[in-house]
Amino acid sequence: MPAEARGRGARIARGMSLAAASLIAALLLVPLLYALYASFEPVEYYGRFVGLAHLTPDNYRQVVTLVPILRWYLNTAVVTAIIILGNFLVNTPAGYALARLNFIGRKAVFALILSIMMVPLQAYLIPLYLMVAGLGWLNSYKALTIPFVVYGFFIFLMRQFFLTIPRDLDDAAEVDGLGKIGTFVRIALPLAPSAIVTQVVLGFTMTWNSFLIPVTMTNDPSYFVLTVGLNTLKSQYYDFPTVTMAGVILLTLPVIAVFVTFQRFIVPSLASSGLKG
Repeated sequence: MPAEARGRGARIARGMSLAAASLIAALLLVPLLYALYASFEPVEYYGRFVGLAHLTPDNYRQVVTLVPILRWYLNTAVVTAIIILGNFLVNTPAGYALARLNFIGRKAVFALILSIMMVPLQAYLIPLYLMVAGLGWLNSYKALTIPFVVYGFFIFLMRQFFLTIPRDLDDAAEVDGLGKIGTFVRIALPLAPSAIVTQVVLGFTMTWNSFLIPVTMTNDPSYFVLTVGLNTLKSQYYDFPTVTMAGVILLTLPVIAVFVTFQRFIVPSLASSGLKG
């Protein structure tokens, strides 16, 4: 096949791929764009498309005055920060230990982690609630954070990444007099920014958007996170759909900002997680 024909075929294939990706992206953006539009609609026009002249920011003013959303924002930020920091401090060295250290039971520990990953949250939610209640942690930050500092998938992710680092670097570090901890801190961590950022972004997204755990562990509004608090805008007796949409946008904006800022790190890290077993 002539080179010109191959080049033309490659350009057509790239164009088709770009068109398909653009179509999928547009379809995925429709719900977000509708929520953004509805958040500026007066409640009497909800469910209908009206001109720009009818749109108003009153829903955002109401969501701030009707409910303690700033308190819920603070709760969500505190819980998310604690879990992300805990994930980094626990899951990162755990992944390194499983990848680089030889100790008795390493394979059994890794198999246990894989097994835990296969168990859905709903399967252990009631035992987890009973344990938290027995410890007296209900309606506290401890109930929303401590059980989730360790996350099996992130241990797996970090292990798979550290497996890709050549062992010659460990040998060189040992020759230079570094111990296991020194090698981890001074050699492994500087090589793992993409895996660490991926862990942070995924942990942020999952924690910030979490609903099932917070609604189970808290019934005091002063400990509500955003997802639980915004759910109180709708009940059997009243409904504020446009105000709820404004709250949804306020909930979503930090997630979009974090993902757009760090998304370039995610694909390489997830791609490397399947290179070695």
